[in-house]
Amino acid sequence: MGAPGHLQADAKWNRKLIIDTARGVFAEQGPGASLDEVARLTGSDALQRHFPDRDSLVHAVFSDGLDRMVALAEEAREEETWAWDSLSRFVDRCAGQRLDLLVSVAGSRAHGVPAAPEIEAGRARLLKALDQIVGAAHDEGALRPDVGAGDVMGVVGLLVRGLPTLPADLGEELRGRTVRLVLAGMRAHPAPVPPGEAMTAEELIRRSSDHG
Repeated sequence: MGAPGHLQADAKWNRKLIIDTARGVFAEQGPGASLDEVARLTGSDALQRHFPDRDSLVHAVFSDGLDRMVALAEEAREEETWAWDSLSRFVDRCAGQRLDLLVSVAGSRAHGVPAAPEIEAGRARLLKALDQIVGAAHDEGALRPDVGAGDVMGVVGLLVRGLPTLPADLGEELRGRTVRLVLAGMRAHPAPVPPGEAMTAEELIRRSSDHG
């Protein structure tokens, strides 16, 4: 039998795995998705042991996601000199980690899950941090004046959902390019040209077929 410390570490790791897995499933199918896929990927016994019902799992995913996004926003503001770079970094990291701003902020209100104090507090912290970044980018003259915090939330949600029918590596490549293209469109002109070569439709079809 393992030492208590190892057992606690294993339990913590399993809980994190379930939350991360559920986040991916919710990102593709929404918080109303069946938990069958989460159970298949993590084991039904582990899922039931850590989260006895749907509400407890959805609360954990929302709370964890909000904490991560607040941390990303605060790090971006502290470590980047320019507000535009903070905003770009925040959007890119949220998309890369599949953290859906819109779903997390709407949370229980939009999906019929009972409210929880930690989710309400996390939502308030995230909205405050996002408003500060967007406001600073406006003051800097880098962000288009017709782009608001709600637009940023919607953009991140679309980027997170991505293209689940594509092979994972190609989907991630397209997500990265799309992040840069969308950010370029949100920036007050002149905007820098996004890095990388344009992907033709023929190349996309060929690369999708190669993974079939």
